Amino acid sequence: MKNIVKSRKEDANASSSFTRLPDEIILQVLNKLIDSKTLICCYLVSKRFSSIVVQVDAISFTAPFLHRRIPDENTVSNYTPSRHLPPELSSFHREFFGSANMFLSKFKGVRSLCVTLPSSSEIGIDNRCLFKWRVKFGNRIGSFIFLSPKSVRDEDGFYLNQIGDEEENIELINDLFNQKIDISFQCLYDAMASHKIMLYLLKDLPMLEEVSITGSGRRGKLFLSGEKLREVKEWVHSSSETMMDHVEIIDIVRNCYIPVLKLPVSGYVIKGIDVIVIKMKGFQGGNDGLMNSNDGFEDKEEAAYTEAVMEILNKHKGMMHTIWPRVI
Repeated sequence: MKNIVKSRKEDANASSSFTRLPDEIILQVLNKLIDSKTLICCYLVSKRFSSIVVQVDAISFTAPFLHRRIPDENTVSNYTPSRHLPPELSSFHREFFGSANMFLSKFKGVRSLCVTLPSSSEIGIDNRCLFKWRVKFGNRIGSFIFLSPKSVRDEDGFYLNQIGDEEENIELINDLFNQKIDISFQCLYDAMASHKIMLYLLKDLPMLEEVSITGSGRRGKLFLSGEKLREVKEWVHSSSETMMDHVEIIDIVRNCYIPVLKLPVSGYVIKGIDVIVIKMKGFQGGNDGLMNSNDGFEDKEEAAYTEAVMEILNKHKGMMHTIWPRVI
């Protein structure tokens, strides 16, 4: 019994010591946590904690993956693209936006935000396909680039990723290429949905200085900071156009195949690369405008994919041919 009383006194003393900490010190500790789940737990501790937690300046939010049982009518499939892509969020993306917005709306002072959203393109994908995508955007989507290699090997000769055997029959190759086209359009729609979510976040969180939305598996990312973010934020708050009103229009789709690509900077060797480039209506700029100049932090593999895209756009653009719209 004495031990129990002693333990309670020690806990009370420890709690008392913690409550004497200034709010500024507690906020400095909370700013190191970043993870939204941890911040939610802290938010529920007490009224004092909840008032301090909402002052943090950096958050990393990962939306839970909920398997979609019924295909959404807005999902692009079977490579039947339309020039006019649907402007509204699908029910698939709306669920995740709702959960993110419910939590993030409390943090009006957040300056750095990293959101990870499940991708509709993850559904039904087998292990035969490696891919990553990049997108050029501002207040609208400008262009989209899809890169899908057979294998990626680093400068020391180690395979980071490798799919299938070196040789496959023509039927399997054609089937895989059709699948890649299908996936690229699904990824484009994911990018469009992420872009709309980003616009809403910029509207609702006025202090944001850096924001990224990443798909599950880190296959693609939208990132804004600095002057570009300020330009988009200004458009969000001043434009008479409702964010859900405009319709994205595909202008042209091109692709090429690169058997082997040696990257001069990273030293990586990438084999069997299918590249799909989608330009949207109204896009301005040459190859140097096909990617945002600052895509945020990249690890070595992501940097290699970015380098590969730039190499292809700068040195292999003559290999690209139009696959849609088809000329009859």
